[in-house]
Amino acid sequence: MNDQKSPPSVHSKAVVFHSCYDTVLRKVDARYDIRGYVLAQMVKLCLQSRGTLPLAYRSFYAQYAQAEAIAFLEACVTHLLFGPAGRLSPQEYHYQRDAYQNPG
Repeated sequence: MNDQKSPPSVHSKAVVFHSCYDTVLRKVDARYDIRGYVLAQMVKLCLQSRGTLPLAYRSFYAQYAQAEAIAFLEACVTHLLFGPAGRLSPQEYHYQRDAYQNPG
């Protein structure tokens, strides 16, 4: 028998993405009043961009959401992906390495 793990399937990646999407969408929707389809697109873009709303879209979405809502969205996605029980390793991004180390 082969002991190697098989790579995650496309289906399992989709399930994880939808789980993350649903978690963030509910959290932001509970706190801020943003039109549904706008929030849905913001969450999707933020998840695809690893926790940040791309600068090219930021000014567009600033028309529909407060700066605090955008910051909260990014914080939720970043925590979900890179937090203590995150989906992705903090070592994946060198520019975020300092955020996970104690200053010393």
